[in-house]
Amino acid sequence: MDDFSKLNSSLKKNVAEVGSVLKDPHHLQANGGRSFERTVYLFQSIAKAIVDIGNNIIIENDFRSPLNTADVFISLAEHDIIPLAIVPGLKKAALTMPKIRTYDNGALFDIMTGCIGDMNKCLDLFARYHQSRNQEEQACT
Repeated sequence: MDDFSKLNSSLKKNVAEVGSVLKDPHHLQANGGRSFERTVYLFQSIAKAIVDIGNNIIIENDFRSPLNTADVFISLAEHDIIPLAIVPGLKKAALTMPKIRTYDNGALFDIMTGCIGDMNKCLDLFARYHQSRNQEEQACT
């Protein structure tokens, strides 16, 4: 299993946990709000990871340099790595990261609920991208 596969597996597990918790808002209040804090932490970690993975794909392919973290996804969509349809959710996640503590819990819940599906799709597409790159590399050897 390569490094990306391990990372992707871990991220997909985190996406599943966040998605599961967001489906049951009462669960967020468990343990004195620790479930919500963990969910926010996982969401932020996933968002940072997909930005980093996206940047690596951009660098590896010499795509145009993104103007900011949200622009990473526009650049990837320009090259058909991801579809334009999931870019708004990914941009929202990326733009939320640096100021995540300024949102109240209700707003954060709405942001996470609105973005987690697009983040999951993005990870699937990144996995497909890496799989095709590995196949190309194997064909060249």
